[in-house]
Amino acid sequence: MTCNNSSVIPSSPFSPIAILFLDTADSDLCSFLEEAHALIQEAHSLVAAVENDLNAHALRKKAIRVADAEWHENKTLRLPDIPEPAHGPEQPLVLMEGRPRTPAYVVLIAMLLRGYVAAGFKSSDVASSMVESITLRVFFTNLGFKMPGRSTLTELVNAVTNETRLLVLDAQLARALHLKLDDFKTILQDSTHVEGNTAWPTDSRLMVDLVSRLIRVGESLDRVHLAPIKLGQVRTLLAKMVRLNREIEFSHGKKDGARTRCQHYKKLLRMSKQIHVLVSQEMAPLAEAAKALDLRPSQREMADRTVEHLHADLEALDKVCAACEARVLREEKVPMSQKILSLSDPDAGFISKGQREPVIGYKPQIARTGAGFIAGLHLPQGNAPDSKQLVAMIDDVIARTKVIPTVVSVDDGYSSADNVSALKSRLINVISINGAKGRALTSRADWESEAYAQARDKRSAVESLMFTLKHGFDFGEVARRGLTAVYAELLEKALAYNMCVMIRLHNAAVVATAEVEPTEVAA
Repeated sequence: MTCNNSSVIPSSPFSPIAILFLDTADSDLCSFLEEAHALIQEAHSLVAAVENDLNAHALRKKAIRVADAEWHENKTLRLPDIPEPAHGPEQPLVLMEGRPRTPAYVVLIAMLLRGYVAAGFKSSDVASSMVESITLRVFFTNLGFKMPGRSTLTELVNAVTNETRLLVLDAQLARALHLKLDDFKTILQDSTHVEGNTAWPTDSRLMVDLVSRLIRVGESLDRVHLAPIKLGQVRTLLAKMVRLNREIEFSHGKKDGARTRCQHYKKLLRMSKQIHVLVSQEMAPLAEAAKALDLRPSQREMADRTVEHLHADLEALDKVCAACEARVLREEKVPMSQKILSLSDPDAGFISKGQREPVIGYKPQIARTGAGFIAGLHLPQGNAPDSKQLVAMIDDVIARTKVIPTVVSVDDGYSSADNVSALKSRLINVISINGAKGRALTSRADWESEAYAQARDKRSAVESLMFTLKHGFDFGEVARRGLTAVYAELLEKALAYNMCVMIRLHNAAVVATAEVEPTEVAA
């Protein structure tokens, strides 16, 4: 008997319940998954491309296992009178039947889903949402699979190449063209700044962090079967450097702050150079010791990589000291190429765009179509000038859509006579470049024409795109590091955005049809 007394506390509210039918929730997530499934149904080659990426990933892992097994076999003594096995020509590695692997279809859906949630699968919020989602439960049950674990999904999605992600972009645009959702006759291009997964650098902080990492790695070399280096004196100097760095940070905005910082930096530089000498002396025999190691290939690779990282950090410390000495003590302007901007992401650059606050990160180039799709996404290294990115992007969009646009609209940052000439040679009718420089490159008749005025008016659409990407898909900052990994993350977010545009245009078409049909019946 069910008790309706409100004062009664239920004894087991989480007991399993019998559900005959469990349907998906009418949600944005369900619409997204339906659209992703429809895309994959139309473009079967996407699953094959992901399958190839997963096979390549599995072969790389197998090659390491085989090399370790061969090393172990060579170290094993054979019984007397047992001949050595005959070795024929080396055969290429092939994947054999093993444990069931997560299907390529699931990995492809997961890749699109990661761009949609705009966070990694290991995020606690994302993990909880996925476990609690009725829609995902129904989806995976109909596939005959349990939801893969977070680490598994992360590894497999990371194994997908950016070439495959671009194939998904190709398929999205082909589907949009087939459904007549866009004609790709209008292309708007702009760049934006993306904050990298790194802290804002200062010379003093970089020195402290580099020395800290040298100590941490150098004193734990036993993990890679090397003798740890003795850095007691370096640790003592580091404690003093930490105090100096704190004093430097506190001196900003104070009276005589510049003179105080200069004095502290002199001491900091002297200690850093002393540490460079001490660590170099300890590391001198390290390379020979690493060469003499008799380890499994996987362990040997890890040891070599660790030694390389130590040498790289020593070089970085020397580079930071040289830049700091020139900038602070001699008051010289140091070129960006001679600076260390990030210890965790060597590909991040100093991005200063317009009146916005500068960031340490990346400056992706985005091409938007008239209906709102992202038709191209490039990620140059560092703070590349916009004017050098226009022609390559337009060529990429033409190759992807198989359509030559009639209108290209950009801002003044893309102004150059070479760009105008190159786009005219591609038979593009309206080449609108906003601003004084663009106006100087455009004839007065064209500038005052209705076609060019409309092209300039469309510039606001690309600003709307940037806002939506940053606030709806976390496009303004990245969690991954390195040019290739960051490009993968931004591509996934762009693909998810395109899915949402597809859904919005579909829904608008359905509403328009519903409004037209009664009129036709009445007629």
